[in-house]
Amino acid sequence: MSLNRRDVAFPTVDGITLKGWFFPASNRNGPCVIMTPGLTALKEHFVDRFAMAFQEAGIHALLYDPRGFGESNGQRYDSDPVKAQDDYLDAFNYVTSLQEVDPNRVAYWGSSYSGGVAVTAAAIDHRIKAIIIQAPFVSGELQFETHMNFLAEVFQDRARVCAGEEWPLTRLVASTLEEAEAGTAKVLLSDAVAYQYFEDSHAQGGNWENKITTMTLLRMLRFEPIQYIHRIAPTPFLMVLGDNDVSVLTSHQLQAFAKAREPKQLHILKNCDHFGPYRFESFEENIAIQLEFLKKHL
Repeated sequence: MSLNRRDVAFPTVDGITLKGWFFPASNRNGPCVIMTPGLTALKEHFVDRFAMAFQEAGIHALLYDPRGFGESNGQRYDSDPVKAQDDYLDAFNYVTSLQEVDPNRVAYWGSSYSGGVAVTAAAIDHRIKAIIIQAPFVSGELQFETHMNFLAEVFQDRARVCAGEEWPLTRLVASTLEEAEAGTAKVLLSDAVAYQYFEDSHAQGGNWENKITTMTLLRMLRFEPIQYIHRIAPTPFLMVLGDNDVSVLTSHQLQAFAKAREPKQLHILKNCDHFGPYRFESFEENIAIQLEFLKKHL
């Protein structure tokens, strides 16, 4: 795959600078996909493989680090889904200012947490012509019981922030394989599959750290893409899932897809967990489906 890309930076409405890569395709005035990774993840974390595949297929791609992570500015290690939704809108304004991009042929792309963010952005932004999400986070309420053990700490931390202390941090995944295999770590994703994915991702480059603000967890419990998913229509919508997602739960994702309106398309990757769509055989099947969808709708 080509490594033809350029560093870019663009402003948000609240004065944050988001940084990433633009992958120019051979087409002048061509279609473009706007992409950002999942929770704490960076553009280097296998997401650039999708951008390069789009580029080779004649589709421009903008891939940026989420605010607060990687090279982007913002409160470090903090994620706010409402601000992240607005960042998609500002990314749209940026790419449509580029001479290479046809402003009438732009798509949103999101994965895991950013998949949920992309849903809520696309629900109100019908300037886009298509949206792709994979293994999306769809509902804080559906996962409420899973994250209940964080609440007492989160409320204490919120009081500390109000008192002027530094924003308290926690971990996304376990710190060691042994801890992950035990499954007892007080982290958001405690399983060994999640640990191994981020270990492998970190080796790809970027300045990733296993840190996230506890305030992020409180916001996630109130984040409900499932309540907005029906409003994506009439924008063409593709959801790609693994049939064995234990991090977000395939059953929750299917509940959300059922609420979406036509035109919509579902593709389920067999023997695939939450992180499978990024790599190995599942990636090859996944990217083929995504390219077919984009060529049809962009």
